[in-house]
Amino acid sequence: MSCSIGEGLAYSYYSGYLKIVLPSLASRLSKYLSMLNKKLFIVIPASGNLPGKLNELEGVANEGQSDKLEIDRAGCARRSYVNNVYSFHGRTLVADMPANLSTLTDMAADEEMSDFTREELKMEVTKFGIQLANILNSRTELNGTYEILLYDDSSQDLAAAILDRLAEGTN
Repeated sequence: MSCSIGEGLAYSYYSGYLKIVLPSLASRLSKYLSMLNKKLFIVIPASGNLPGKLNELEGVANEGQSDKLEIDRAGCARRSYVNNVYSFHGRTLVADMPANLSTLTDMAADEEMSDFTREELKMEVTKFGIQLANILNSRTELNGTYEILLYDDSSQDLAAAILDRLAEGTN
């Protein structure tokens, strides 16, 4: 079976992060009693460009963090996992941007070493999103714990994309 870079990165994100944090996310958000949506919004900008901090974006404020999850993993005793809680124009939710998408943007920036173009980057980000959806949809035990938001960041800002998704009633 062959796998594209984007598809491989999607599986890496799932196996190295999502399958660990998603099962316990709602219970680790217990201090946010008024928070109606305790899903993880997985935000995937089509360009692959990830801001350093979501709360640096207009209309986004950091509200705190989930309770810490600690597990022994990959030779690291008590590895810690927390999720940031944000307010998007008054709507509180948990959001994450897959950090391993930075690998794709780094490859596109270093064409001399990777021979990877901006067009290929966009294609691989799309493959990442599709593969991640396929993986998560096949894990019925994770139903209702996540929302994937692949959006065109050249024409819409993140806060607006999230608010549009919430307005669709898919939460």
